[in-house]
Amino acid sequence: MQKIFKPLILIIGIFLCSSAVHGQHPDFSGTWILNLEKSKLEDVSDGFTGSVFIIAQEGDEFKLTRYHIYGKKQNRIKFKMKADGEERRIKLFFTGTLEWQGTNLVSDLWRNNFSNIVNYHFGTDTNEFVADEVYKGAPRDHHNIWVFDRMIGAQVN
Repeated sequence: MQKIFKPLILIIGIFLCSSAVHGQHPDFSGTWILNLEKSKLEDVSDGFTGSVFIIAQEGDEFKLTRYHIYGKKQNRIKFKMKADGEERRIKLFFTGTLEWQGTNLVSDLWRNNFSNIVNYHFGTDTNEFVADEVYKGAPRDHHNIWVFDRMIGAQVN
């Protein structure tokens, strides 16, 4: 009986530890620089030259500061959301949800005649971040796949 019991306990222990590790959500925190060569952008504003995402994530708390760069000018917008699937006001302009779907984080923002759904996930490894965006509204519907590389060491001002 002990010959079966000890291996069974070991297998159950390994399974429980493995489930706990794999059940955790990825941490997307970091500074991410847009890789225009890897990205597939159907719609960008005139003069657009790049983008930087700065993400601070603690558990289900997700803070994104996004800089779109137009030459020497930067357009900044900040979002704070909680990944619990609850509908909330985001900024003064939007209503939205943020929720985990497996290892992907899905943001859904909307208002009258506007919808923006973004599926955030790692790309080929944890140094590549993808924001797969489906936008419906003015000036035109589009599907952008933003691919970012992790900035290591230096800081963005």
